[in-house]
Amino acid sequence: MTVLPVPCQAQMPPSAFQPSQPSAQPSAPMQRSVRPSPKRPPLFTRDPRDPDRDCEALKLAALPSAAATARRFAAAQLRKWGLGPLTDDVALVTSELVTNAIVEVGSDTIPGDYAALHDHTPPVITLQLRLTVRRLLCEVWDPSPVPPVPARPHEPDSPAPGDPARADLALEDLAESGRGLGLIASLASRWASYPSPAGGKAVIAWWDLAR
Repeated sequence: MTVLPVPCQAQMPPSAFQPSQPSAQPSAPMQRSVRPSPKRPPLFTRDPRDPDRDCEALKLAALPSAAATARRFAAAQLRKWGLGPLTDDVALVTSELVTNAIVEVGSDTIPGDYAALHDHTPPVITLQLRLTVRRLLCEVWDPSPVPPVPARPHEPDSPAPGDPARADLALEDLAESGRGLGLIASLASRWASYPSPAGGKAVIAWWDLAR
């Protein structure tokens, strides 16, 4: 029987068993400068002498249905803050402020389908409720810079502020009569408006709280 020789494995040189030399350090990744996005100005201003204890905000499409949503939001927030006796007045004032904003920048009809909503996307308004050390504030921002028109006496034949028949009036009628602002003035401690730092305007009503 012929035995074929098995070739021996090649001998590795001693250097092969030496630890490898450390490779050159990888170059640091290139740092790309990223510009920070500009800080958006706030919609509302604050009084540093009267700091916030709590604050909640809600963005709403400027449609007629927003007023009812705003009322529910205000009522729930006041219950959370333990300000139940003010709930009715604040909810009604909130509804009036939101209604005025809708009249100014929104629509008096709700789109019937998604296509109509896409073609006529309503502006967004912002409702903010703030509880400070001294006050409860209701603030509404809308993108129109036009200040609200002060209330004028309501006509004898038209529903007065707070009358249930008022809900049947068209939004334009409320804006023209100014009855909403008269109602706000009668229920809140004070109200005011000012140009927003972000553009547009803010309308604010507040109640002074007992210390």
